[in-house]
Amino acid sequence: MNKKEILDCLSEKKRLTAPVATAENNVRAAESNYEKARKKWKWGIVISIVFLILYILFFLSGDRGLFSFDEHHVLQAGGLGGIILFGGILFLLLYVKSLLYTNPAEKKLVEAQNILRQEKSKPDYINGSKNFPAKFYNYSDLFRLWNIINEGRAESLKEAYNLLETQQFQQDQMAIQEDIRRLQQETATTSKINAAASVVTAYNTAKTARRLR
Repeated sequence: MNKKEILDCLSEKKRLTAPVATAENNVRAAESNYEKARKKWKWGIVISIVFLILYILFFLSGDRGLFSFDEHHVLQAGGLGGIILFGGILFLLLYVKSLLYTNPAEKKLVEAQNILRQEKSKPDYINGSKNFPAKFYNYSDLFRLWNIINEGRAESLKEAYNLLETQQFQQDQMAIQEDIRRLQQETATTSKINAAASVVTAYNTAKTARRLR
């Protein structure tokens, strides 16, 4: 194939994969929103659970009271009262969270996943992948392959494949190096913290020893 034929071929495959790419982006966005919904009011729920457990322990230890006022007219909850109070708060938080956030986000995620499956099952999309490397049959890689050919950096699809693989390998290596750099920074920070803690511990130990003399 000449340059024009290659570009036309890649353009057609870009057209076929574009709806799938859009659907994949929608799935990622829906997954992100669902995770945010699941974490909604996390600490409020955790605190409610902790207090609920505490009041259950109070109840089991013999405190069966509901609510009462102390000498300063401050409302106090007994074991049973605390269970009712924090159990109710926990139920309300979970119910409202489910109604307003989690369930709608989950519904949108399922819808996005269904659309993605539908796009991937379309005959045109499936037929477009025939006689083409599966790992490059996605809009992002096709876009890059098109640019490589269009800019004259490769004269054939095989050359474009090799060049794209090289670029992807280099990007992976850069990502690995960045991870290593972050790990080294974190290790250095941790070492400084540990060193400072050791100094404080040594100082306190020496101070205690002087007092004992």
